[in-house]
Order: sequence, then C-alpha cells, then structure tokens
Amino acid sequence: QGDVGLAMGKLYGNDFSQTTISRFEALNLSFKNMCKLKPLLEKWLNDAETMSVDSTLPSPNPLSSPSLGFDGLPGRRRKKRTSIETNVRFALEKSFLANQKPTSEEILLIAEQLNMEKEVIRVWFCNRRQKEKRINPCGSGPLAPAPAKPPGYSPHMV
Repeated sequence: QGDVGLAMGKLYGNDFSQTTISRFEALNLSFKNMCKLKPLLEKWLNDAETMSVDSTLPSPNPLSSPSLGFDGLPGRRRKKRTSIETNVRFALEKSFLANQKPTSEEILLIAEQLNMEKEVIRVWFCNRRQKEKRINPCGSGPLAPAPAKPPGYSPHMV
C-alpha cells in the first residue's frame, strides 16, 4: 500500500499515504475522496499491468512527466509539512495569547520577525484557533479566567 502511494506520487504528482490506500481498499473514505481516488488508482493499475505485460517497452521516466492533478491536468505538488522549532513555537504561542486573530499585516510582521513564510504563520494561527476550540469548546479562550473550584476543593483529594 505504501509502495502504491509512492508510485502514484512519482507517476502522477499526487503522493498518497499507506493509510489512504488502506482506507480506500476498506471503503473507509468519504464518498468525495473515493470518487477522486478511484480514477487515479484505476489509471495506475492499468499502467502497472501494461508495463508488466509489455516489458519490452522502456518504462516511462516518472520524473520527466509533469505532475497531474485530480482532473488530469498539470497541477501543483503539495508543500511538505513545515517543522517549527521550539523557540519559534513559543514566540507564536506568545503572539497567540496577545491576539488570536492577527491581521494580514500583523501576520507579515510576525513572519518577518521569526524569519518564516507568511503563509506558514497564517496557517499556524488557523490551526491554533481550531485547537483552542477543541480544548475549550464552551468558548472560553486562553485568556478567560479558570473556572471556580468548589469550596473545600483540593487537588490532593482527587
């Protein structure tokens, strides 16, 4: 499954994880994702069968063919996941505590200060706001006072 995902990435410009291929086989993907993945997997399977049957032809060089999007037209490859260093993450958290929704100009300023891409900072703030919603679903933000403890409460009694 992992090899299939990598082979599809090399041939068609869409890397797929082993998990995605496994979920496709088990029919555990959304209908929309199944519809997008099915033609690509069928094409890969047909190409793989053709290459194994007709091994006298030279195999196509996956690096020379353009990346294809879901619609078969040339597309952009996804950017690899950005790794954010600990000191940068602390600076971002500090900025988040001061302002959860910075403007485009503020994001640009933060990006310049941290020597990061503006888009990486923008996405980090979006993801951090989503994390905050998960942690505090009631709408109490990181600056909200902690809920009052009942009288006589002691953390040692728990």
